[in-house]
Order: sequence, then structure tokens, then C-alpha cells
Amino acid sequence: MKPISNYSEIKASTGEFDRPAAGGYIVELLGAVDVPFDELKQKGAYLKIDYDIAVGEFKGYYTKQYERFGGEYKTNFIRSYKEKALGMFKHFTNCLEESNPGYHWDWDERRLAGKFIGVVLGEEEYEKKDGTIGTILKVKEIKTVEQIANGDFKVPALKRLDNVAHVSDFVIVNDSEELPF
Repeated sequence: MKPISNYSEIKASTGEFDRPAAGGYIVELLGAVDVPFDELKQKGAYLKIDYDIAVGEFKGYYTKQYERFGGEYKTNFIRSYKEKALGMFKHFTNCLEESNPGYHWDWDERRLAGKFIGVVLGEEEYEKKDGTIGTILKVKEIKTVEQIANGDFKVPALKRLDNVAHVSDFVIVNDSEELPF
């Protein structure tokens, strides 16, 4: 192996780092892609919106992760505009307008880049490739920037995977007790 120049000056790291917790964040929208409804596949009719944290300790967190690990940018959320979801889509566009003075939703998703909005992130469990359980943050609610800044939101409870045993699911039985079965 060829020696790395300035290796003695590099700070050692375990690879562990702080990450955002479930809660309210002001985020900047980095871009959006319209996925129109596909009659053949019977899916679509949503905006896929990339974002990053815009304020506070974790400002730019997801962009830094992307740069650190490379690959596809995966921090996004979906806003459906199917008929049954139009009320929620309208809530999203209203929050955009309230959070970005002078901006008016004009059906051009390309103009979302650089806009700000409030989101409530909640933790969800998922099964990793090795079979262990991890958690990921997902957008659970859309708010205005002002609502997030004022603390006007509730942090959702951890969403657990179904059919997965957790330590808290087990009953501790003392050897001296009679078994319950």
C-alpha cells in the first residue's frame, strides 16, 4: 500500500456522529420532480421533493452525508396530488406560501428549489440488510416555518415494525416462580 501524505495529521474517527432526532425542523427544498400518474402501472401523481435542514445544529446535515458517502441523494418526501390527497397537497402549498413571503404556488415544481418550509420528522424502524433493526427519520407532518420556530408541533412516537420482537415485549420470569404456561 502506498503511504498517504499528511497521515499523521489526520484526526482519528470511529465513524460515529451525531444525527438529528425526531422533532421539528426548518428545511430548505433542494429540488422537486413531478411523477405524473401512469395509467399502465396505476401509480404516480406526486412530487418527490429533496430537502435539507436549513437552521440550527444540523444545518446542511443531509448534504454533508451525501458528500461523505456519495451515491443517490435520498433525503426526500412525497406530496401526492391524487384526488383523495388534494386536501393535504393544498396544505403543503399553503405552508409554502406562508413560509416564503412573496411566493405563490404556480404549478411549476422547478421553482421549489430554494424555498423553505417546516417539517416534523419522526422515527421509523426498518430491517437492515443484515437482519438487524435500525431507525430512520421520515417527514411525518408539514408545517410553516413560523410553527416550527414557535414549537407548535408534536413529536410523533417511534413507528415500530410489525411482527418484530423488542426487548420490551418480553416478560422476565424468576426461576423460583411457577411458569405461566
